[in-house]
Amino acid sequence: MAQKWQERFFGKTLLDCKTLTKTEEHQTLLTVDVLYKAEIVGVYFSFANMQSDDFIKKLKDLYERINGSGISGNSVKKLEVVQVVLWAHNDVYSDFETSHRDSLLNLPWFAIPYNEIELKTRLSRRYRIKSGVPTLVLLDKDGGTISAAAQERLLEDPAGASFPWRPRPVEQVLKDVVLQPGGLYMKEHQTSLNDVTYTDIPAGVKGFYFSAHWVSVSLTFSFCPPCKAFTPQLAEVYRLVRKREPTFEIIFVSSDR
Repeated sequence: MAQKWQERFFGKTLLDCKTLTKTEEHQTLLTVDVLYKAEIVGVYFSFANMQSDDFIKKLKDLYERINGSGISGNSVKKLEVVQVVLWAHNDVYSDFETSHRDSLLNLPWFAIPYNEIELKTRLSRRYRIKSGVPTLVLLDKDGGTISAAAQERLLEDPAGASFPWRPRPVEQVLKDVVLQPGGLYMKEHQTSLNDVTYTDIPAGVKGFYFSAHWVSVSLTFSFCPPCKAFTPQLAEVYRLVRKREPTFEIIFVSSDR
């Protein structure tokens, strides 16, 4: 039988934080039994040697508010959380096992067991977790990523009014945004529009090019070297693709400040 995504991601068993005690007694449950009825799975990457009490409080409040009376029993849960306890800055490594246990005490959700080091490493790489940065990843019922940085949305919306904070469609985000035409845009597109909005662009494949024109070097500014090399190549590819796909467009998003 094919392994379910819950087991592939989190292993066969999860530690039940509600049963954890100072004497290290605890219960484990089958991962599939814990998660198969969850509509949203929150993967919370924390760090045993860093305090994040304020965020934990906000996450606990959200967990209880979202699940309501369904927080116990066998009913469908709108949100289940799996905590992945890591250690920031390995050069100051100390008693990880005790810190791991203490960081999970009195929490209402589940965690990956202490000894699943390889599994935790794989998950942290999968979601590109930065050392020392507590991160909340939200997954849908099929394991697809809804948000890879939901901790930011939780801080903005602690009541969860817009939970699970699915990304808005780009058409909605850029609906009324006026775009600045590139130097050859008018010539190549044969348009007389002075102001081009996102909705003026014909339906088709669109690429978003995130780049910067200028970088600071010793308090002076120079043209970004990687951008200077890549942009002409991209422009050439753009022209070649548009010969086959006339609706193809690229929108430049500047990182300059």
